[in-house]
Parts: sequence; structure tokens; C-alpha cells
Amino acid sequence: MGKAIVFISHICEEREIAIAFRELVSSSFLGLIEVFVSSDEHSVAMGQKWLNNITQALQTCAVEVVLCSPQSVKRPWINFEAGAGWIRDIPVIPLCHSGIEPSTLPLPLNLLQAAKAREVASLQLIFPVLAQAIGAQVPKVDFSEFVAKVKEFEIAYTFWDECNASFAKINGLDGKIIPHLRTNQGLTLNLTETQIGWLEGFMHFLEKHDILKVQRQGFTHMTGQGVFHGCSLIPLSKLQTILADPHFRI
Repeated sequence: MGKAIVFISHICEEREIAIAFRELVSSSFLGLIEVFVSSDEHSVAMGQKWLNNITQALQTCAVEVVLCSPQSVKRPWINFEAGAGWIRDIPVIPLCHSGIEPSTLPLPLNLLQAAKAREVASLQLIFPVLAQAIGAQVPKVDFSEFVAKVKEFEIAYTFWDECNASFAKINGLDGKIIPHLRTNQGLTLNLTETQIGWLEGFMHFLEKHDILKVQRQGFTHMTGQGVFHGCSLIPLSKLQTILADPHFRI
């Protein structure tokens, strides 16, 4: 592997953005800049020692770009790689996406000048840093395709986070609910007003995506344990597709 001019630090779930940014940099600088992406076969060949390649790239890169999302900033490895660039005193640029803002980055990432992956004006600030690293002029770059890829990625990425979180709450209410929903049949539950309000608080996301909705039935039961109201969970058109998808983790 040759000298890695730009090192892209990312978690495996965000490989798609890392590859898209590598392609953007490589095409914009006409191949004059080598970009290291740890999950890309162009950066780490089969049979090579993965950790050794990352170590070498961190030791030789001139600029480091850290893909930052609410998920990635929690991973120790991201902070380790960012710290390696910090210690070498090279430019380390957090590139924010999928719901995190530069102002909400945790320490020490919030001490660095960050950019937003879906904003052209923000992306334009990165390329002078890259050009300076190789002593070249700043190229004219069309960011539209990259921004479109980021937006498409974010929709799927953030959707599954919220979808799985919603179903985890349903599963916590009663572990029999999801197995029953797999039969594509609705079911009626007797819940307290507090439970229904809690359920309605996050079910709007599932209803908005045509997955599942909650509907009050209008009848009430009074027991020694309190007042319970009938409500139904009603399958919508995309429920079975969601339950069968490998991204569904409940």
C-alpha cells in the first residue's frame, strides 16, 4: 500500500458513505490523492493484516476525515483513530451525518472544525485542506451526487434505528405481541390510560411508514388492579416486509 494521503475513519455500518467520499475525493483530484478506507478492498488487499494496514495509514496520512453519526461517536475505535491524528497534529475533520450536528459532537471531537455531509457549503471547506496537503489548487467539485447519496443513506440508516427502537418498546410491553403480528393479524390489548399514552407516543412513526397503528376501541374494564381500556394494534401494508427484513433486530 502506498502513502495514504487521506484516511477516512468510520464504523462498518457507515461504509457506504466512506466509499462515496473516497470516490468524490479521488475523482475531484484526478487520482492525485490516495484515500484509505479501512473496509474497502482498494485500501486493504485480501490476505494483508488489517490492523497493520490501519496503523501504517494512520502513521502516514496527511489528513484524516472522521465520519460522525450518533452511532459512530460512541465507538471507542473512532475516538482512537481520531486521537491518532490529533497526536500527529494533522488536520482531523469530523464529517457529520445521520442526525448529529457539529455543535453536538462529544469531546474531543467537538474541539475540531467539523463539516456536514449533506451541505455543499460545508463540504467545500474540506477540499482546500486536501489541496494544501498535496500542494495543488482547489478543484471545482460537483457535490450534488455525493449529497444525494448521503441523504438516501440517512433515510435508511435512521429509519431502522427508530423502527427497531419502537418494536423493542412493544416487545417490552408484552413479548407475545411481535410473534402474533408475524401472523399478520391484529390484536386487542387491555391497557391503562398511562400505557396507551406511552404507546401512542412512538406509534406515530410506525403508522407514518405504513407499518402498524394503534386504535382505541372505546370499551373499559374495571378490575381490582385499576381501569383498563381496550385498544387494537392494526397491521398496515408494510408490516410483514419490515418483520422479514434482516435489519429488523427484535
